[in-house]
Amino acid sequence: MDFEYKKVTPADDDFIELVRELSASLEAITADTGEGSFAAEAFDADQDGCLVVYADGVAVACGIFRYQAEGVCELKRMYSKQPGAGTYLLQQLETYAAAKGYCQVLLSTRRVNQKAVGFYLRNGYHETQAYGRYLGVARSVCFGKTLLG
Repeated sequence: MDFEYKKVTPADDDFIELVRELSASLEAITADTGEGSFAAEAFDADQDGCLVVYADGVAVACGIFRYQAEGVCELKRMYSKQPGAGTYLLQQLETYAAAKGYCQVLLSTRRVNQKAVGFYLRNGYHETQAYGRYLGVARSVCFGKTLLG
Protein backbone atom coordinates (compact mmCIF):
# COMPACT_ATOMS: atom_id res chain seq x y z
CA MET A 1 0.00 0.00 0.00
CA ASP A 2 1.30 3.42 -0.91
CA PHE A 3 0.79 6.15 1.62
CA GLU A 4 1.15 9.88 1.35
CA TYR A 5 0.99 12.53 4.01
CA LYS A 6 -0.09 16.12 4.35
CA LYS A 7 1.18 18.71 6.81
CA VAL A 8 -1.87 20.21 8.50
CA THR A 9 -2.91 22.00 11.67
CA PRO A 10 -5.13 20.54 14.40
CA ALA A 11 -8.02 22.47 12.82
CA ASP A 12 -7.89 20.26 9.70
CA ASP A 13 -11.15 18.35 9.16
CA ASP A 14 -9.43 15.01 8.49
CA PHE A 15 -7.24 15.41 11.59
CA ILE A 16 -10.29 16.26 13.71
CA GLU A 17 -12.20 13.19 12.48
CA LEU A 18 -9.26 10.85 13.07
CA VAL A 19 -8.75 12.27 16.57
CA ARG A 20 -12.44 11.60 17.29
CA GLU A 21 -11.87 7.98 16.29
CA LEU A 22 -8.70 7.86 18.40
CA SER A 23 -10.53 9.22 21.44
CA ALA A 24 -13.28 6.60 21.11
CA SER A 25 -10.69 3.84 20.72
CA LEU A 26 -8.70 5.01 23.75
CA GLU A 27 -11.82 5.27 25.85
CA ALA A 28 -12.66 1.65 25.02
CA ILE A 29 -9.12 0.49 25.93
CA THR A 30 -8.26 2.75 28.87
CA ALA A 31 -11.55 4.33 30.02
CA ASP A 32 -10.00 7.73 29.15
CA THR A 33 -10.08 9.57 25.82
CA GLY A 34 -6.66 11.16 26.36
CA GLU A 35 -8.09 14.51 25.31
CA GLY A 36 -7.00 16.18 28.54
CA SER A 37 -3.33 15.96 27.59
CA PHE A 38 -3.65 17.81 24.28
CA ALA A 39 -4.91 21.31 23.54
CA ALA A 40 -5.26 22.03 19.82
CA GLU A 41 -5.27 25.77 20.47
CA ALA A 42 -1.72 25.51 21.87
CA PHE A 43 -0.38 24.38 18.46
CA ASP A 44 2.51 26.57 17.32
CA ALA A 45 3.33 25.99 13.64
CA ASP A 46 6.86 27.33 14.15
CA GLN A 47 7.86 24.55 16.53
CA ASP A 48 5.13 21.90 16.34
CA GLY A 49 4.09 19.57 13.52
CA CYS A 50 0.85 17.84 12.59
CA LEU A 51 0.38 15.20 9.88
CA VAL A 52 -2.46 13.25 8.32
CA VAL A 53 -1.66 10.11 6.30
CA TYR A 54 -3.75 9.09 3.31
CA ALA A 55 -4.22 5.80 1.47
CA ASP A 56 -5.96 6.14 -1.89
CA GLY A 57 -7.14 9.61 -0.89
CA VAL A 58 -8.70 8.44 2.38
CA ALA A 59 -7.38 9.73 5.72
CA VAL A 60 -6.09 6.70 7.67
CA ALA A 61 -3.64 8.02 10.30
CA CYS A 62 -2.72 11.16 12.20
CA GLY A 63 -0.21 12.42 14.69
CA ILE A 64 1.32 15.54 16.10
CA PHE A 65 4.53 16.57 17.81
CA ARG A 66 4.97 19.55 20.05
CA TYR A 67 7.80 21.35 21.79
CA GLN A 68 8.72 19.78 25.10
CA ALA A 69 12.16 21.27 25.84
CA GLU A 70 15.16 22.53 23.89
CA GLY A 71 15.83 19.87 21.21
CA VAL A 72 13.05 17.63 22.56
CA CYS A 73 9.53 17.15 21.21
CA GLU A 74 6.61 15.07 22.43
CA LEU A 75 4.41 12.89 20.22
CA LYS A 76 0.67 13.27 20.78
CA ARG A 77 -2.57 11.97 19.28
CA MET A 78 -0.95 9.16 17.26
CA TYR A 79 -3.61 7.06 15.56
CA SER A 80 -3.73 4.64 12.66
CA LYS A 81 -6.64 2.61 11.39
CA GLN A 82 -4.83 0.80 8.59
CA PRO A 83 -1.94 -1.68 8.77
CA GLY A 84 1.36 -0.05 7.87
CA ALA A 85 0.05 3.49 8.13
CA GLY A 86 1.18 3.90 11.74
CA THR A 87 4.78 3.00 10.96
CA TYR A 88 4.75 5.30 7.94
CA LEU A 89 3.25 8.10 10.05
CA LEU A 90 5.82 7.66 12.81
CA GLN A 91 8.69 7.78 10.30
CA GLN A 92 7.31 10.96 8.73
CA LEU A 93 6.74 12.62 12.12
CA GLU A 94 10.31 11.79 13.16
CA THR A 95 11.71 13.18 9.90
CA TYR A 96 9.59 16.33 10.23
CA ALA A 97 10.65 16.79 13.86
CA ALA A 98 14.33 16.39 12.95
CA ALA A 99 13.91 19.00 10.20
CA LYS A 100 12.60 21.39 12.86
CA GLY A 101 15.72 20.81 14.94
CA TYR A 102 14.55 18.19 17.40
CA CYS A 103 17.03 15.46 18.33
CA GLN A 104 14.90 13.52 20.81
CA VAL A 105 11.27 12.39 20.88
CA LEU A 106 9.29 11.59 24.03
CA LEU A 107 5.80 10.17 24.43
CA SER A 108 3.52 8.62 26.97
CA THR A 109 0.85 5.98 26.66
CA ARG A 110 -1.17 3.92 29.10
CA ARG A 111 0.45 0.66 30.23
CA VAL A 112 -2.83 -1.13 29.55
CA ASN A 113 -2.61 -0.13 25.86
CA GLN A 114 -0.33 -3.03 24.95
CA LYS A 115 -0.83 -2.52 21.22
CA ALA A 116 0.70 0.98 21.49
CA VAL A 117 3.45 -0.16 23.87
CA GLY A 118 4.47 -2.93 21.45
CA PHE A 119 4.33 -0.57 18.47
CA TYR A 120 6.73 1.93 20.02
CA LEU A 121 9.13 -0.78 21.19
CA ARG A 122 9.19 -2.29 17.67
CA ASN A 123 9.98 1.15 16.26
CA GLY A 124 13.10 1.81 18.31
CA TYR A 125 11.63 3.54 21.35
CA HIS A 126 12.81 2.62 24.84
CA GLU A 127 11.14 3.08 28.19
CA THR A 128 12.38 6.25 29.84
CA GLN A 129 11.85 8.31 32.97
CA ALA A 130 8.45 9.89 33.39
CA TYR A 131 8.31 13.58 32.54
CA GLY A 132 5.98 16.54 32.99
CA ARG A 133 2.40 15.63 33.77
CA TYR A 134 3.30 11.91 33.82
CA LEU A 135 5.59 12.11 36.87
CA GLY A 136 4.25 9.76 39.52
CA VAL A 137 1.44 8.45 37.27
CA ALA A 138 1.72 4.66 37.56
CA ARG A 139 -0.80 3.95 34.78
CA SER A 140 1.41 5.73 32.22
CA VAL A 141 4.58 4.49 30.59
CA CYS A 142 6.94 6.95 28.91
CA PHE A 143 9.15 6.24 25.92
CA GLY A 144 11.96 8.08 24.20
CA LYS A 145 14.01 7.89 21.04
CA THR A 146 17.04 9.77 19.78
CA LEU A 147 16.60 10.99 16.22
CA LEU A 148 19.46 10.45 13.82
CA GLY A 149 20.43 13.66 12.15
